[in-house]
Amino acid sequence: MPGDPKECRQHAMNCLQLAETASNAEARRTFVDLANDWTRFAVELEGAQRFLDAIDGVEPELEQEARPRRSA
Repeated sequence: MPGDPKECRQHAMNCLQLAETASNAEARRTFVDLANDWTRFAVELEGAQRFLDAIDGVEPELEQEARPRRSA
């Protein structure tokens, strides 16, 4: 799956560091907003991965149910 939650969190940390050194309030707000966006992306990627992991085990079951049954 494309995207790495760890990378997103690293970007968020970088944005927070930039916010600390920003020269004005507008720039600080922008960097904090970007940090929040990166954190949200990380959470969404983790949720998507959990979903994919969950359905990964369901697909083989569905394939078995869809197969025609042989009569004895």
